[in-house]
Amino acid sequence: MAAFSTPRGALGMLFAVFILLQAVVAFQHHAHSHPAHRSPQAMDAHLKETRALLEERANNVAIKGAADNGQYPRLEIRELQKKADQWNLYLLAMERFKAKPRNDRMSYYQVAGVHGRPFVTWNNQGPVLNQAGYCPHGQVLFGSWHRPYLSVFEQALYMNANEVVGTFPADQQQRWRNALVGLRMPYFDWAMEPPSGQPAVPTSIRDRTVTVTKPSGRVTIPNPLYSYSWGTSMPAEMGSGPSNNFPATLRRPVGTQNNNDQMNTVFGQSRVGWRQRVFALFASKNNWGLVSSAQYGVRTSRRNTDSFESVHDEIHGTAGGNGGHMSYLDVAAFDPIFWLHHTNIDRMLAMHQLLTPNTWVANGNINRNMAQWNAGEPKNANSPLKPFTKNSNGDYFSSQDVRETRTLGYYYPETQARTYQQVVSAINRLYGQGERAITKRSEDSDEDSIYPGRPFKEGDYDTVLSVVGNKFAMPGSYSVHCYLGNKPVSSNSTANSTAPYAPANSTSAAPYPTTNTTTPATNGTSDCGGYGKGYVGSHTFLGGSVAGDSSAPVLVEGSIPLTAALQGAQEKGYLASLHPDHVEPYLAENLSYKVIGPDGSELDPEAIENFHVQVKSCPVAPTKGDDLPSYGDYIELPRAKLPASKPWTYTPGPNDMPEVPEPGMTPVEPSYPNGSTPWAEEGYCVTQQTIVYVDESGKLLYEEKF
Repeated sequence: MAAFSTPRGALGMLFAVFILLQAVVAFQHHAHSHPAHRSPQAMDAHLKETRALLEERANNVAIKGAADNGQYPRLEIRELQKKADQWNLYLLAMERFKAKPRNDRMSYYQVAGVHGRPFVTWNNQGPVLNQAGYCPHGQVLFGSWHRPYLSVFEQALYMNANEVVGTFPADQQQRWRNALVGLRMPYFDWAMEPPSGQPAVPTSIRDRTVTVTKPSGRVTIPNPLYSYSWGTSMPAEMGSGPSNNFPATLRRPVGTQNNNDQMNTVFGQSRVGWRQRVFALFASKNNWGLVSSAQYGVRTSRRNTDSFESVHDEIHGTAGGNGGHMSYLDVAAFDPIFWLHHTNIDRMLAMHQLLTPNTWVANGNINRNMAQWNAGEPKNANSPLKPFTKNSNGDYFSSQDVRETRTLGYYYPETQARTYQQVVSAINRLYGQGERAITKRSEDSDEDSIYPGRPFKEGDYDTVLSVVGNKFAMPGSYSVHCYLGNKPVSSNSTANSTAPYAPANSTSAAPYPTTNTTTPATNGTSDCGGYGKGYVGSHTFLGGSVAGDSSAPVLVEGSIPLTAALQGAQEKGYLASLHPDHVEPYLAENLSYKVIGPDGSELDPEAIENFHVQVKSCPVAPTKGDDLPSYGDYIELPRAKLPASKPWTYTPGPNDMPEVPEPGMTPVEPSYPNGSTPWAEEGYCVTQQTIVYVDESGKLLYEEKF
């Protein structure tokens, strides 16, 4: 298998051959056991049982991703659009994919249904253990589980694209075979600054119809990226869905209409905050196990207040809005934007791997009943990522198997060279502080612009509103919307901060930008579900259609960045500096938030069980050279009092693991509840992988073992 790679320390781009060697060191736990002597009858019964199990698991889907035996980049959707033939083939493949009959295991209906509803088995796995989906949200396997899941989708997409090529006349097929080479699913980078003059959400995702080239010529078809339809009614097995069981996916709905224009507006308004979140996560260079998962029980070190999964939740909630399908975990995967969004999350996690190459999946326990697991089961990097099999015999992928994306046939533009420096350069270019101002309504009013942030300076601090809550506290998602006024606080204020810092030395309104009108959807901006004057950011607790068990809450944490807004206040003279001595009294006067429930109503924060907020701040050492700034530990700023901000102590629950150790610390041996261990699970397999990089002549460049 060929790929482009660069050895550590090498200058420039070197062509290299990518070789993956995988040795199975151990597999199912019972393979190492020594059963007691059995009678001939017992042995015969055991053999029959084993044979039946093997026959049942035969003919599993061998998940390999796109079947062209190469590694190619997944492109940002706006970049893929520039490749006219490949974009056309992608749209036709999506159209065909979505039209596949529901009883086809590789149909859109079944692949999307793995994530949540209809809560049925997939891939010859036998009956589900619980009435739940397979996706481990709020678990340590969140990031790695989605990697083979996305590859199932990509594999089906490629299969359909290949079928589309066969529908063209023989004299045209070579053109479309050329377009098929290297076709990969695109991602939508919602945090990057859009190309000049382009909207926050590409019209290719929002338009109802799209013009494509088919064997019959140029035709207009329903846009396969706009929505998914179950037909004239919701299938009974899908349960009671959002929007009164409306049988098509909706985004920020008004009645039974997509409000894609409002989605574009809110994405544009929220992007500065999202960019700050991902930049801080990258710059933390924190353990991959910490930043990949929102599971609170493995993140109690409090070194950072966010995770890529938490950012992921916020995008879900913003796209879906109140009553939209993306706001409900059990049906979200049916909306086509889900796949564009999750591919971007996978990309960010792949980038973070190159920043922290010696870290990977953390140990953790399953915290709620799922289709394939029961609450309390311990998992680690060798646990089987059910229901995803790497061959037709039914051997499961583990997180270790998918650590290198090229094993599934893809990489990302930022990970092509597989170097730290390539990733850092991309992060600074795409998400670094400082870009053109974002105007909400009026080009003439200073109060109407969202301050885009600036590069950090000596003495700066990063400040966030940390929000902790039960992910499944209520049916559907609930969100926290944060606002900042502009009452000036005396620059001479040296109020004694309770934070342990050295003393200090000496945003704006939120109307909405003009919406894009290319989609024939309702274009309302009067009610954006809690957005309004002074809005600086939000966070969503992404739930399902049914509330979880209140006796076993699934706590997760996210953060709402305040730094760019505080920089804007400083620039306007409302704030002397970003030091806590100045920020605390300013926030005490100006900061507020509201909690919006699944139905759009405002909730009392004090009445929500397990809900907590705290303002936190950390010192930031500015960038030195072409690197990322260095973030310190976040410390609470208790004088910025808010509802539900009273001090609280986290009490680990029965499904929590000891926290992930900091770099250099001695790992803590996990304690397993009820004597259960990860290797007791059927399909558990320990593998050792070696990736060998050689140049064109076959000379060894370097090896990686994990």
